Amino acid sequence: MRIKKSLRRIAISAFTVWLFLSGDFSPQQGSHIMNTSQAHESGSAPSTFCTGRFLIDMPAGSVLSGGNYRYDFVRLDKPKAMTLEEFEVEMATKEKTLSSTKHKVEPSLLRLLVKPDPYSWIFIYWEESFVTSIAQVDGYRWINGTRYLFRSHAGMSKPRTGTMSRQDYAIEGMRKMLSSLKKRSTHEIPSEPGYCFEGGFIANPEWEMEEAAIDIDIAGHPDAFVSIWFYPLSRRAHSAPLLDRVGGVLQALGRMATSVHVLRRGDRQVGPYKGQEFLVTAPNSGGLRGHSFIWETEGEGTLDAPALKIELTTGHRDKNGNPQQTRLTNEEAMKLWDEVLDSFRLRPVVAPQENQP
Repeated sequence: MRIKKSLRRIAISAFTVWLFLSGDFSPQQGSHIMNTSQAHESGSAPSTFCTGRFLIDMPAGSVLSGGNYRYDFVRLDKPKAMTLEEFEVEMATKEKTLSSTKHKVEPSLLRLLVKPDPYSWIFIYWEESFVTSIAQVDGYRWINGTRYLFRSHAGMSKPRTGTMSRQDYAIEGMRKMLSSLKKRSTHEIPSEPGYCFEGGFIANPEWEMEEAAIDIDIAGHPDAFVSIWFYPLSRRAHSAPLLDRVGGVLQALGRMATSVHVLRRGDRQVGPYKGQEFLVTAPNSGGLRGHSFIWETEGEGTLDAPALKIELTTGHRDKNGNPQQTRLTNEEAMKLWDEVLDSFRLRPVVAPQENQP
């Protein structure tokens, strides 16, 4: 996510602390796309974002500007707008390319093509002609002008007697995922249980191995954004709790730590989640002071009580790489932080049977 990339451009200062504090990210974080929308009128209703099975409120007009998602070990690519005709051409082209490319053992790279319905295609193929141990599994679905792509893989080891092969298991999982997929607008909040991601929703009352890492640009503050991560994680996956790690890093920085102004630190519970927060202000590489606020909980090591991390960063560089002066005072930043953090919650749902007329 963007915070990790921005740290590479920041001088040795308080933000260097964040390089150490935020090292336990989910492995699939990606690039952030800058988007600086303007705030709506003061007093407007907040913009609510759904990620995974969680909700968070942001100032009206804030924009989702980057994200990575995994669901049941499957990577969810960003949805792409296209017509049905374009989708059919893309599918036919992929089938032709894979079928016409030779593999060193099998006739072609394409091992199997499954079409659960006219708008869903599942390709099982070798990524390279010399690969023989792991096959790629790509699931495509077209829904009302949007193409979705889910990526997984399957090992080729021989299954135990009476068990499903890994390839068949991957196909069945992909088939189920595609059939549960629904199109979703950015601020549409589903009432049924399932997993929200950018542009879509996977309906499922059961929690799977669910992860996400997203950025949200804060309306009216082009230098500020909020990042949210969640991922299943055992209690002891971190080397130490947040506040213990903070103390060690500050001590290692020595006199450089004098540029770090700690605004608040301590235990903090957000809804049912017990965690810790650490709020600092410090200069960036341009000498302009910004904020780095972080809250995290190690979770319970279970699917429905994952590790969570929420951060607020101000003073971030603009799209041209220039340092920015934050418009938020310490008091304003802390007020915004409290409002955003306290709004984080599990999305309320209606059981599927209760949705029936």
